[in-house]
Amino acid sequence: MAFIGIIADDKNELQIKRFLERMLNYPTKEHTVIIINDKSVENMRNIKFQTILVMTLDEINDKKEIISKLLKNAEYLVINADIDKGSLKLINNMQLNVITFGFNQKATITASSVEENLMICLQRKIVDVNKKTIEPQEIVIKTISPKMLNNSHNAMGIGTILLIYGKNEINF
Repeated sequence: MAFIGIIADDKNELQIKRFLERMLNYPTKEHTVIIINDKSVENMRNIKFQTILVMTLDEINDKKEIISKLLKNAEYLVINADIDKGSLKLINNMQLNVITFGFNQKATITASSVEENLMICLQRKIVDVNKKTIEPQEIVIKTISPKMLNNSHNAMGIGTILLIYGKNEINF
């Protein structure tokens, strides 16, 4: 069973968790999605996450030592490239498989279009959990939830996770 951690603000963490659970666990129950926040981070010390999605580090800024340990042990770190640059210093000098997303031009995954559907652009090749190489390309995320369109960072983060877990057809 793979553990996927989510570090996000209070108003988005449950929405992200529900979408990931629904998309990753159908038809099997292979993944456990866990919210990592200020209240729970102390209890996460010994969990080895396969993937950690970082939307923001503001919620747990005072727990940097524990977060550093969690991130170092993760196989994949998917991080919002548009968060505070000071927060990104936390991952400096770590040997991680980092995939960035956001509106930052240097991000691995950027948004090409945020209209009816979200179109993401994979700017560099990545290797998914099945060791399959995914070449640079544009991918359409068809959304059925208007809430997802209101926060394209959530959609890009979720889309990135689904992509590295081999969900080539991404339909929310």
